Amino acid sequence: MLIQRLAEHAERPAGDTTPRYYRNRTVQWAIMLNPGGKLSLINRADATNKAGSSLATPYVTRTSGVAAMLLVDTLEYVFAVAKDDTDKAQTGADRRNDAYLDLLKAWKDASNDPVADLVWQTFAQERHLGLLSDLPEEAKSSDIVAILVDGEWAHLRPSAISFWAQVARQRKSSGDDGLCLACGQLGPLLKTIPDMVKSTLIPVGLDAGGRPKRGRDAALVSVNTAAQGRGGTLQLANTPICEECGGSAMAGLNHLLSSDQHRRRGDDNVFTWWLREPDYFSPIMIDVPELKDVERLLDEVRRGQTGTEIDENHFYALTLSANQSRVVIRDWLDVPLPEIKRRFAAWFLDHRSVELWSDSVKYVPLWQMVRASGRWNRARNLYQPGTAVHGIERDLLHAALHGASPPPSLIPQLLHRIRNDHHVDLPRTAMLRLALNRPPYEENIMPGLDETATEPAYVWGRLFALLEAIQRRALPDTNATIRDRYFGLAMTQPAATMRMLRTNANGHLKKLLGKQATRPAGRALDGRLADISQLIDRETGLPAHLDARGQVQFILGYDHQRAADMAAARAAKAAKNTSETPDA
Repeated sequence: MLIQRLAEHAERPAGDTTPRYYRNRTVQWAIMLNPGGKLSLINRADATNKAGSSLATPYVTRTSGVAAMLLVDTLEYVFAVAKDDTDKAQTGADRRNDAYLDLLKAWKDASNDPVADLVWQTFAQERHLGLLSDLPEEAKSSDIVAILVDGEWAHLRPSAISFWAQVARQRKSSGDDGLCLACGQLGPLLKTIPDMVKSTLIPVGLDAGGRPKRGRDAALVSVNTAAQGRGGTLQLANTPICEECGGSAMAGLNHLLSSDQHRRRGDDNVFTWWLREPDYFSPIMIDVPELKDVERLLDEVRRGQTGTEIDENHFYALTLSANQSRVVIRDWLDVPLPEIKRRFAAWFLDHRSVELWSDSVKYVPLWQMVRASGRWNRARNLYQPGTAVHGIERDLLHAALHGASPPPSLIPQLLHRIRNDHHVDLPRTAMLRLALNRPPYEENIMPGLDETATEPAYVWGRLFALLEAIQRRALPDTNATIRDRYFGLAMTQPAATMRMLRTNANGHLKKLLGKQATRPAGRALDGRLADISQLIDRETGLPAHLDARGQVQFILGYDHQRAADMAAARAAKAAKNTSETPDA
């Protein structure tokens, strides 16, 4: 159960002394109050923190209506500063201010703290209203203000912490006792979850300018209308959770989402994870696949050293997005650690591919795959920002976490991009290889050139790469190669394209063979063309049309042949340089 696992994990980080029912919030204004009753207002904003600085303050979720926080609240609650100039707004501000004052008096009555009495007397006599003239016009009713008494934050006094805990429990308690679904203990149950996921922790997408949109605090569980609850019940009636588990779970979730070591932020979602026991493994390698880390994982899985399904260490993960003020749980994972290691090992093995510009197999970061699903801008030599396929990030992450197939739409979407921009690179071939290696295809595609493969589409891809190489050698100053002109046609109609390009290649080879300087290269290219052509069945030849699977095979054959040719060229150049280097 999600709440149970979060509550189990929610041990307080070392050095964290934040009281229960307190949250770090940005406080811009501070009321300075000395024992003699002198008042002043200071702005805590500066050049670095333009909206003030963070401070642990009393906080519980305001689900609806009027609910003041003890001592630290907005200008609307503390000074009755209305949101606008309307009578309705001022009436609402007055109601909120009354609730704030009532809470101050209740704190004073419940404790023998002289600071509580001083604060209450100051506000009861309305002496604080004299500070309104110090507020600038640009101050907003939502700005947060705290109170300093003789240099000490009033809300951090022991009496304030204790009193606020009682108020928070009372506000969030259902008033009933019952069995908590998380811990299995009998005790007081919550009416609502005591805290929300902070607005900054769940991305909600990008605006038209490519900048992150501003979200809102979101509730993990929210049932506030009869249509949402089972049998018309509201709040947590169908999800009984005790105060300890509810508070711990939300504290744990907010801590995880705040940690760069336990989260991965997308454009409109966030992925967070944790382990029952410490381990070297971290899913962050999906975005930073360092060779040593991946090889360690693969070696561990290969040797069968990941453990068994009854391994006590477990891997937990959540993928969240937000819909207005509610959390949307996109995915929830609770599996033994050995299993997630095997799934990640399969992810890397299924997509790894030979890089065009090096002689080694590469593991591609997930973020590069996501970017490569967008449009290629040839003029700027990059993927056009904001054009990545919607939802592809979550889909690929799900495939890695569950050992599942990528979405069925992946191949058509990539083929559409490649037909239009003729751009083939490592991230795109990695995604295509991933798709063919997993159901429903399960083709066991090699990461690099397979010289024994007789699949017509794959062989045709190899031939196309060689025909392009012949053209480049014969016409080194050409502005547009056959890839620029015919790649989309070659992907879908190999037989017709082959006849046309083979005729052109004969002319290019004749030109190369006719010059002494290029004759060796011409002979080598002609021989390789003949060797690859022999892999095509003479009776059936190339198909007239290729389906989606065949088009993927063509692209992989093309990319693998190019990578192999470039590796051979680099090796030949290195050998030549070595032979020409005089002995020391």
